[in-house]
Amino acid sequence: MNTSTQISFINWIKDERSPQLFAGISFIICLSYFALETSNGRAQMADFRVYYDAANAFLSDTQLYGKAFGVSSGFYKYSPFACLPFVPLAILPYKVASFIFYLLIVGSVIWFSLYLYKTISENKFEKTGWILGLTALYMTDHIERELHLGNINLFLLIAAFWIFEFLKNKKQIWAGLLYGLLLLFKPHFLILLPYFIWKKQWKASIISVAFVFIGLLFPALLKGWIGNLHLVHDWFAAMRDHSIKLEESPNTIYGIFNHFILRQPGHPLSIVILLGLTSAVFLFFLIKNQRKHGNTDVRFLEFFILVALIPNLVHTDTEHFMWTWPLIAYTIAELFKKKNTLFNSESLAVIVLLTISFIPYCLNSPDIVGKKLRFLFDEGGLLGIANLFIIAAAVLLNKINVYSQKVKSIE
Repeated sequence: MNTSTQISFINWIKDERSPQLFAGISFIICLSYFALETSNGRAQMADFRVYYDAANAFLSDTQLYGKAFGVSSGFYKYSPFACLPFVPLAILPYKVASFIFYLLIVGSVIWFSLYLYKTISENKFEKTGWILGLTALYMTDHIERELHLGNINLFLLIAAFWIFEFLKNKKQIWAGLLYGLLLLFKPHFLILLPYFIWKKQWKASIISVAFVFIGLLFPALLKGWIGNLHLVHDWFAAMRDHSIKLEESPNTIYGIFNHFILRQPGHPLSIVILLGLTSAVFLFFLIKNQRKHGNTDVRFLEFFILVALIPNLVHTDTEHFMWTWPLIAYTIAELFKKKNTLFNSESLAVIVLLTISFIPYCLNSPDIVGKKLRFLFDEGGLLGIANLFIIAAAVLLNKINVYSQKVKSIE
C-alpha cells in the first residue's frame, strides 16, 4: 500500500484488512456482551436511564434536578440544554431507545479506535493489528463500563477530539461551537480555555463563550424566562451537591498527596499549591514546545494531556478516566515505531510506567479483582496515580523522540 500520500479514512478501511478485522471482532464482542448482560438481567444501562427519564421530565414539565432516576444515585447533573439531544430517544419505548443508544456507543468505540489510530499513525501503517489490539485491551474496563452504564463519556471525548481536529485545520468557528456545546455537558472542560487563549485561538474562545450563554438561555423558549432561571439554578445546585471537598477526592492530585505523602486530611491551601505547581509545570512544557516549533498551533500531546488531567484536578466519577485514551493510543503506537522496543533502554521506563498503570487502570473491575480490591483502586487513589503515570509515560516518550530527532539531525 502506498503511504506516501494522504489516505482518506474510508479508503484505508476499504483497502486494509487489519481495521476491517478489528471492527468485525469488536462488533461481535460488543453484541455478545449485550446478549450476556440481557440474559443475566444486568442490561440496565443505568446512566442512560437517567438521560432518558430526564428528557421525559423536561418534556412533561416535571422535576428534573434533585430526583433520582432509575437507581438511588441516578441524579441528572447536566445543563437543561443537554436534555435536548435525548428528546428523540425519549419519545421511544425505553428498551428500543436503550438498544439504539447501545449501538451508538458500539459504533463510536469502533470508529474512534480506528480514527484515532489513523491520526496518530500519520499514514505509516505499521503493526496496525498489534497497536489496535493492545490499545483496546488497555481500554477494556473503561469501554465495558461505558457499555454497561450507557454513559456519554465517550461522546464527550469524541467531541474534544473533533475540537482538536477543527483547531488543527484552522476551523475555529466549528471548534468554538462544539466547545461551547461540550461545556454545557461538562463544565470541567473549562481547563482547555486558558490553553486556547495561550494559543491565540481567539475566535474559537469567544464563540464558545457566546454559545454557552445561548445554550443557557435557549430552554427559555420552551419553559419561559422564570422557568428556565429555576432550571439553571437547580443545575448549579446539582453540580455543587455532587461535588466533595477536593482535598478529600481520592483520585485527584490533592487527595493523592494528602493520603500518600501527608498521610492525613489536607488543608484546603494544598489545593492552591498543587494546582499552581501543576500549572507551572505545564506552562514550562508549553514554553519549551513553542520555542522549538516557533508557532501557536494546537498540538496533540498538549491538548490531550489537559483532557486526561481533568479527573486528576477536579472531583469526577471514575468513568471519566477513559479520557486518557488518546494518550494511551499515542504511547503504544510510538513504542511500536521503535525497533526492538522491549530491549531498548530508552523506552524501558515508558514500558514500566504503562505496566504498573495497567493493573489499577485496566483491571479495576469487581468481576476481575473482586469488590474490595476494586474499591481500593477506585477509592484509594491508585486509579488517579495510574492515570498520572500514563500521562508521564506519554511525556517521557515524546521527550525521547525529540532527543532522537536532534541526534539524527546532528549526524
